[in-house]
Amino acid sequence: MTISIRPTIAEEAEELASIQKKAFFPLYEKYHDEGNPYLRGAEDVLRRLNENNRYFTILCDDKIVGGIFYRCKGKRPPNHTLNEGDYYLCRIYIHPDYQGRGIASRAILLCEKEFHDAKIFYVDFPRDMEKNRRCYEKAGYRDTGELICMDGAPILAMYSKTV
Repeated sequence: MTISIRPTIAEEAEELASIQKKAFFPLYEKYHDEGNPYLRGAEDVLRRLNENNRYFTILCDDKIVGGIFYRCKGKRPPNHTLNEGDYYLCRIYIHPDYQGRGIASRAILLCEKEFHDAKIFYVDFPRDMEKNRRCYEKAGYRDTGELICMDGAPILAMYSKTV
């Protein structure tokens, strides 16, 4: 199984949005939060293809199986400004048929090699999602102890990785 990434192009937005819906549906069913990516379509992917973000398409044996995007300018939750060399892993998703194979953690490590100026990476996720925690820890992230509580959303755990 060969995992690779490439910068996302606009022509992949529909396929990535479809995978995103399938990947995030279980979280939407569990939390019913209005910020869940399950509720977003191709326009959301297209909107994130800009200078403030880096979006990558994840491939397994040359088949598109997911997406990942980082914010490199602006804010990260709850309201922290990203400094030079700070990257916030906003979202990663893998098609359900490919989950549980280590693809996400390998894709994270591949993406990180693309950020030559990186000093620190951040990620947050629902604190009760054990498989997410294992994935991020496998990629070298550690718990910051910070919890993010927003109305109508699950409590998020913040993890980081210093380069």
